[in-house]
Amino acid sequence: MSLKSRDVDRVFNKLHMKVRDGKDRYALFYHEGKLILRTKRSLGDRKINSKIRYLIRQQLKLSETEFSNVVDCTVDRTGYIKILKKKGLIPDV
Repeated sequence: MSLKSRDVDRVFNKLHMKVRDGKDRYALFYHEGKLILRTKRSLGDRKINSKIRYLIRQQLKLSETEFSNVVDCTVDRTGYIKILKKKGLIPDV
């Protein structure tokens, strides 16, 4: 299943990722001042094919179901942090 570029940008915004444009659009996820993960997508206003969708999903450390929930707006930043804590990517203090 392909995504639109604006759907990916909405995910970046919803998760409060720091976004910067260069050759591509880079998104960095910080938690309590520490860089947790990063991802990117091509600049442009076109559809993102299934291979790139897979790579973004993997870089965000999400399963297909979790990624779909983030895209469909049922998971916000707090829910995403809980997912990452459950996977051990963010220490549970």
